[in-house]
Amino acid sequence: MTPLHAQAGLDAQALLQAWEAAQPLALPRRADALLGLAWPEVAPDEWGTVPLGVRETRLFLLHEALFGPSLELLADCPACGEVLELSLRTTDLRAEPRLDGDELSRLECEGYELTYRLPGMDDLAVAAREASSSDEAIARLLQRCLLQARHAGRPVQARDLPVAVIDELQHDMARRDPAADVRASLGCPACGHAFERRFDIAAQLWEELDDWAERTLAEVHALACAYGWTEPEVLALGVSRRRRYLAMVQA
Repeated sequence: MTPLHAQAGLDAQALLQAWEAAQPLALPRRADALLGLAWPEVAPDEWGTVPLGVRETRLFLLHEALFGPSLELLADCPACGEVLELSLRTTDLRAEPRLDGDELSRLECEGYELTYRLPGMDDLAVAAREASSSDEAIARLLQRCLLQARHAGRPVQARDLPVAVIDELQHDMARRDPAADVRASLGCPACGHAFERRFDIAAQLWEELDDWAERTLAEVHALACAYGWTEPEVLALGVSRRRRYLAMVQA
């Protein structure tokens, strides 16, 4: 994939169009639409199949390109219920996926030889939709990603694997793709409780984009009313000049 800064699709007009078009979509597909805007050489339906760590890392990079590395978050302490106001940085959370270019991974455990691929967002969606519990969802996810299993030279079905082998397969997936599950280590200043919270970069990115789009549309409206400019003309001014004109209109 080409570097993010080389893409011209991140201008304000294109972002507003992508934001508007993605409104009816579920959050993962909204994220896919934004990723496609930044990396148009990747087909839209491919983002659901790339390893989760690659996808998450790209979303972090996209956040940094659009809004910088700062993250302002709220989290509830699970021990005392205190609402924590957090200031984090994407660079503290973002982990580089450990992928060696070979999408297939191999694992030997207790005499079993496994060949598998790392899961993508489509795998998570299908597993969650077809399962009635979290344990069943994990089992279905592993079944989708396990390409081959052999023991003593004979093929073995995923459902027949020992629990210890399934556990090791989960651990091996996590080791090979640490960026797939991003967690923030937090501490409550009120009660001193330390805990971890999974960080959803897709949700954070969309929330900030949503706020930005609403502010930008309000700015366009104010300047269009004051000067008769069109939306492309207002957006072409750039943020700094646009804010200066707004200050004069509102003075």
